[in-house]
Amino acid sequence: MKRIILPIILTAITMKGVAQEPVNDAFMQIRYADKVFNYTNQVTFTKEGDGQLTRFINLFPVPRTNEYQMISNLTCSDGQVIVENKYGNHVLLVDTKGFTGQQYVHSYTFDVQPIVVKVDVSKITDIRPYNPNSEPCRKYLGDRGEYVMTRHPFVVHTGDSIWAQSANVLDYARRCYEYVASHFRYINGTWRTLDKILEDGGGECGDFTTLTVNLLRYKGIPSRHNICVRLNEAYHAWGDFYLEGYGWIPFDTQMKNAFPDSDYFGYYNGSNIIVMQDFGYDIIKGLPTYWFHYFNNYWYSGKCKVNSQQKQRLNGESLLTDKPVTTHVIITR
Repeated sequence: MKRIILPIILTAITMKGVAQEPVNDAFMQIRYADKVFNYTNQVTFTKEGDGQLTRFINLFPVPRTNEYQMISNLTCSDGQVIVENKYGNHVLLVDTKGFTGQQYVHSYTFDVQPIVVKVDVSKITDIRPYNPNSEPCRKYLGDRGEYVMTRHPFVVHTGDSIWAQSANVLDYARRCYEYVASHFRYINGTWRTLDKILEDGGGECGDFTTLTVNLLRYKGIPSRHNICVRLNEAYHAWGDFYLEGYGWIPFDTQMKNAFPDSDYFGYYNGSNIIVMQDFGYDIIKGLPTYWFHYFNNYWYSGKCKVNSQQKQRLNGESLLTDKPVTTHVIITR
């Protein structure tokens, strides 16, 4: 198989293009975590029986350099890296008429250096109006299927109630984070729609983020999910919102729920690899648009079934071994 090597050149100047320079120099303290980690993600696909595939599609979200991490030395076994139009997320795509033999192995590896971010929100005194033509406003406002519905009765009622108590958008953002953390409970499970979260009275990390993002976007505050693989053998999702003139401010509502006496508003500890910011993309016509991706989705058609097993390694040691998060058979015959 043809190998694709995509080196990413990183310099001190890189971060200026990622995080907007703060108005107050004391506002944000950014430091690189002490270690650089090498990460490998591999999926082995196995056909059952002697039938033939007519089409096989595999998607890997590819981590990229952003406000919270530096990515370098990306090497892919095969496929094509595509930049998704809506959010600029990178996706490694394999789209073929099938694969020869009974097995096909698809993988990539990269180096990641986490960035620890600490925001002292008490030092933010100049709250500016949003520029509706800015990139954050164009990309990270509005609805997203059944997950972000800014005119939902719960969002409108709760958002208006919190807004009436808030001094400004920053105060409102903190109050939303604290409200969701204290009014919902942690429940294991898959990603839930907004209605399902409300019906269940809670959810897991992505669901806490979804609730907070709904309330923020309702009042015109750009916000998004950060979908991650933890460096300690788990998946995770948390959020951030954009403050005009300052940049992106992280929050982790589910961690606030788990540890009420700690504060995760304006603090990111560098413990994750972000594989996607916001969620869902529409790359191939006919495939679902709204999908949460951690590290792999695949689809196939034909007269046989395809099974898979995913392995992730950190610095050469096994980290996670499981099946991809989502699979779909697009045609069975």
